[in-house]
Amino acid sequence: MTNAGVFGGVALGAGYAAAAVRLAMGASVPRRERSGLEPSLYGLEFSPVRVRSRDGLELAAWWVPVSRQRKAALLVHGLHASKGSPYVLPALPVYAGLGFNVLLIDLRAHGESPGERTTLGVRESRDVLGGLDWLAQHGYPSQAVVLHGWSMGAATVLGVAAGEAVRAVVADSGYARLSLLLRQRTGALLYPGVSLAARLLLGANPAAVAPEEAAARLRAAGTPLYLLHGDADRTVPYENARRIAARYPEARLWTLPGYPHVSAWRHPEYGWRLREFLESLGGRW
Repeated sequence: MTNAGVFGGVALGAGYAAAAVRLAMGASVPRRERSGLEPSLYGLEFSPVRVRSRDGLELAAWWVPVSRQRKAALLVHGLHASKGSPYVLPALPVYAGLGFNVLLIDLRAHGESPGERTTLGVRESRDVLGGLDWLAQHGYPSQAVVLHGWSMGAATVLGVAAGEAVRAVVADSGYARLSLLLRQRTGALLYPGVSLAARLLLGANPAAVAPEEAAARLRAAGTPLYLLHGDADRTVPYENARRIAARYPEARLWTLPGYPHVSAWRHPEYGWRLREFLESLGGRW
C-alpha cells in the first residue's frame, strides 16, 4: 500500500471515529424541561422530596399522598422531559382517584435532578430503583407499586420490573430494544462506532436496554402489563410496541390510530382506559 493509501485509510478511520463520538455524545445531552406545571393543577397536594438513586444521586421528586391505602405508583418521564411534563401529569388524577399514592421523579440530567448526560435507560434504571427504595422506606413495598413510564421512561420501567416484583407496569411509547432504535437513527454503518463510543465514554452499553426481553420475563412472572402506543409515532415507531407485545401476547395493547409520540393523554378515552386497567388488578395489594 502506498503512503497515500495509508494516510487515506487513517484519515477515513479518524473521520469515522469522530463521527461516532459526536453522535454518541450528542445523543447523551438532554434538554432540561421546566414546564411550570405541578400536581396542584389537579387540586392535589404534594411535597418536594429527594430520592437517592442506587448510585448515590439525589434526585428531585414529588410525593403526592392521597390515601391511607398501601398502594403506590411511580411515574417516570421520557427524554428531554421532567416530572411536570404535560404528558405525565394527566395520569395523576386517575391514580389519585383510585387511592394510589404517587411518586414522580426527575431522572438524572433532567428537570431539577443532577447530572449532565443521559444514557437512554442504562443508568436511569438506577434512578427508578432508587424510587422503589424510597417507596419501600415509606411503607410501600415493590409488590404494591405500579410502574408507569413514557418513552425512555417506559423502556426503563420495563427493564426494572423484570428484576423486581412490582404490581404492574404501564409502558407508553417505549422502545423494544435501544440498539435497534439507535441503529435506525445512525445507520448500520455508524452504529458499531456509536455503540463502542457509548461504552467507552459513557459507560453505557445500548445492548443492555432490551425491553422486549424484559416483557418476556414479566410474562413468566405473571406481572400485568399495559402498552400504549400511537401508530403515527415517528420518534419510537409503532413497530416497537408490536415487538414488545409479541413477547407478552397476553399484555393489553392500546393502539392509538393517528397519534404521535407520547400523546395518549390527549385521547378522550385515556382516563377511563387507564382506570380500567388499574381496576382490573383487583384488591390484592
